[in-house]
Amino acid sequence: MESIIEGLAQYGPLGLWTASLLWMNWQQRKDMKEEEKASKEILHYHQEQIVQKLTEQEHLLQKAIEKIDGGLSDMRQKYAEDRIRHMKNQ
Repeated sequence: MESIIEGLAQYGPLGLWTASLLWMNWQQRKDMKEEEKASKEILHYHQEQIVQKLTEQEHLLQKAIEKIDGGLSDMRQKYAEDRIRHMKNQ
């Protein structure tokens, strides 16, 4: 990049102006690449956090379903025992 600027400086003010435009363009591209890299890292971080939270929620839901299933089984067994006792008492 420096050799290009030195070459353009030979053409006087017009060459220096062209060199400054090229330099600003190069700087902007460099800055945009850095911003894109930072954005990708932030996006990746947030995606990992979302996956982690969803995994935690999945485990909590599985525990809740197991407790509900256990409670339903207990209720069915108790209801069946109550029906048997009721039938024996009649």
